[in-house]
Amino acid sequence: MSGKPLAIFTCSSLLFASLIGAQSDTIVLPTRYGTSLGFANYTQHGNASCFTLDQKSSLITLDYGTEVGGFPFFHVDFLSNAVQIEAKYTESKTGLDEPFGDGPWTFSNGLSNTFRVETFNVTSPGTVESFFIQGGLRWQNLKLLTDGSVRICEAGIKSGNDRTPVNKLPGFFESSNNLYNEIWVLGPRTVQQACIAADTAPSTWEVTDEGVYLRGQQPAQSVAGASFDNYTMTFQTKIIRGGTGWKVAAGVGGFGPYFVLTSEYPADSTFVNTNRTIVPANTLAVGYGWNLVNQTSLTTGKVNHYSLPFNMKEGEWYEISTSINATGYAVTINGTETFVALDDLQIVSGTTGSSGSLTGGTWGFGPYQDQIALVKDVEVIAQNGTQLYQNPMTLSSVLEEYGVMASKHSVCLDGAKRDRLVWNGDFVHTYRVIQSSTYRSDFITGSLEYWIDRQAPDSSQYAGYFSMSPAMGQSAKYVDTYASFGLLDYQLFLLNVFAGHYRNSGDKVFVAKHWTKIKKGVEAILPLIDDQSGLAVATDIGAFFSGSDNGTAVSGLLAHTLDQMADVASAMNETDVARTWTRSATSIKAAISQRLWNSSFGYYATDLSNPTEQSITGTAWAILAGVANATQAESSLAALSSLRLGIGYKTSSSVADASTTNLAPFLTGFLLESILQESRNSPNSSQARSTAISVLLDQLWAAMVTQDEYYTGTTWEYLYPDGRPGLDLYTSHAHPWAAAPTYVLSEYVLGVQATSAGFSDWEFRPAMLDVNVSWARGRVPTPHGAIQASWRLNGTSVQLSVCGPSGTKGVVSVPFSIKSYSVNGKQQIDSKDGLEVHVSGGSCTDIHAVRG
Repeated sequence: MSGKPLAIFTCSSLLFASLIGAQSDTIVLPTRYGTSLGFANYTQHGNASCFTLDQKSSLITLDYGTEVGGFPFFHVDFLSNAVQIEAKYTESKTGLDEPFGDGPWTFSNGLSNTFRVETFNVTSPGTVESFFIQGGLRWQNLKLLTDGSVRICEAGIKSGNDRTPVNKLPGFFESSNNLYNEIWVLGPRTVQQACIAADTAPSTWEVTDEGVYLRGQQPAQSVAGASFDNYTMTFQTKIIRGGTGWKVAAGVGGFGPYFVLTSEYPADSTFVNTNRTIVPANTLAVGYGWNLVNQTSLTTGKVNHYSLPFNMKEGEWYEISTSINATGYAVTINGTETFVALDDLQIVSGTTGSSGSLTGGTWGFGPYQDQIALVKDVEVIAQNGTQLYQNPMTLSSVLEEYGVMASKHSVCLDGAKRDRLVWNGDFVHTYRVIQSSTYRSDFITGSLEYWIDRQAPDSSQYAGYFSMSPAMGQSAKYVDTYASFGLLDYQLFLLNVFAGHYRNSGDKVFVAKHWTKIKKGVEAILPLIDDQSGLAVATDIGAFFSGSDNGTAVSGLLAHTLDQMADVASAMNETDVARTWTRSATSIKAAISQRLWNSSFGYYATDLSNPTEQSITGTAWAILAGVANATQAESSLAALSSLRLGIGYKTSSSVADASTTNLAPFLTGFLLESILQESRNSPNSSQARSTAISVLLDQLWAAMVTQDEYYTGTTWEYLYPDGRPGLDLYTSHAHPWAAAPTYVLSEYVLGVQATSAGFSDWEFRPAMLDVNVSWARGRVPTPHGAIQASWRLNGTSVQLSVCGPSGTKGVVSVPFSIKSYSVNGKQQIDSKDGLEVHVSGGSCTDIHAVRG
């Protein structure tokens, strides 16, 4: 534990709610606060505003302006008597109207608060701080629940996240188009909130001499019982407040039956907002799924209630056993049995985290919202009486077993709010946003090593694959138990990240350190090449996310991955390996050209079985992999018009034209890059390209900027065709997988990219013709220092300026015809087809050209 007692609670055990805080955190205050009279600025002359909650004005709304996450706190300056205060959190303002905010988030324990509503019982002035991290949010309510009044003179978030102002980051971009500037800013703000530095996310469990002290949260599961079946799990528990909770026959991810046992709710420790419908007093509440309540995609069956013939006392130890058999679960409390029949439960289908069985799977512990309990002396007995497991739950080793260790790695999550898992496929966009803006290489190498450490062993059916979505707090030694490998193209994305990091950093030491495992990872994906079609086909251990079997998208991605990894192999002096991988890539690209180009429709087919269907990822990867020539690329981009849906493009022509269709910024990010790549290479402007760029930037990503009701200053996971966030409140509003415009604008519109490892060689080659931008300027960080660049296009006049760091050299070029040009004021020989000027680092170069 860190921190110190900051408030006194009516029940001494409740003191724990204010004891745990973040380490060396930044205090983030709201930008404004709202009452029934409207909003006012939160700070005046540098001082935080004070406000009073009482019976006439019991609710205050705090607006942080942009996404923030961390430990919520508030400082009580005065109170008339003991009060209870409810805090509610949400990314979208609409979540404030919901009883659970925009949560709960039951997909994983996440080293954070499962719930977006928590309650504090305060009896004296002082600072009250949540035990749990709250994931990303913009909006917060504080509501007085009881009689009395309380004056609060500071409220905010103690955040361990990077808060560097965007204009002071190592990388930066701005242009003549203010909307595009705001879109660029979304990326760095997103990675600042979704990337979690080492030692800033403590465990959500507290180990004591009496057992594990558990506050209301999504249960964390033991890895020890993943293969167990039809057992009896017994444990000792003491309810500190409200109830205790556990699971059996669950997947290690947590999907399965969930049991919550409630106390008699004594007045001195029970919150007045306790939901007595979901968890009545003296009751065993049982649901099947993720938790007791739904959150859009995190479904749970109806909750069954079983009344107890006695009162459950708080502060007393009880022995609870749960026996599993084919007909249900027998729960025994101090010798009194309650049978939960499977026929009485609403069994919802499992997804990630399911054990796949109603009688098999592991156990876990976690009370419901605002509850606190102690758990100790866990024992598991097989049907034949054999002891399978025993744990006093008093040693720190339980944190590793249950996957809730304090995070010691700097990693980037898929979302600041949820799932709070370290998804490797998402990182294919994330690392390039980091490269273009925050330049936090510790997050790139930390995330890469987190996955590399979690490569499936040779004995596994997933041998050579890297864990797709490990959680913070999980141990690498249990990678095969967690078995997170289902999306096969995520392996390809991870390998692309490794190659891309080497291209940007030139760090051969890092590559050499991990080369054996990375090489094994490449060898593991080679069986995806189908012997008959020559295209990518999923094996029986998983499926593809970004395209279908024998399809353009995944085949192009696979070819691109092998090309990129061949460059790394060459850097490791493994020329034979590089040659083999290059040959495989070339063969795949030839198969795409021969089998998937539909000349009648002018685009690449989604897959062999759907020759008339097109997809945005098929178009993107045909271009990015170098399969499409200029004519095919132009034709494919023109054909995007048939995929238009609302503010963007649906992923394929088979997707319904519905108001509830989710538009996918993750997949659309590849399309955006492919369009700008073509634009940068073309001597002429294109209506197809300019239209597509405008759809994506002026409409799709613009929706994340222009709607204050949903705005978080960060990028959204999905959108509906009308511009609202997709997936309703489930949507993550700070999802780096949606942040591609940041690096696309830096790499293509500003136009600075590495052409050799570590930016020893680079190019300044902006795409000027198809983008609604007349000038751009910015800086791109490199291992040698920042490259400063700017350009302006005014009629036939072209101005380009660049300053490269010492020890590097670059090429400044534009693809269109140039009539004449000068370098640093010195007139040059007339150009031929385009402009190409070689420059040396350590100085600045100014070029003025006249278009032909």
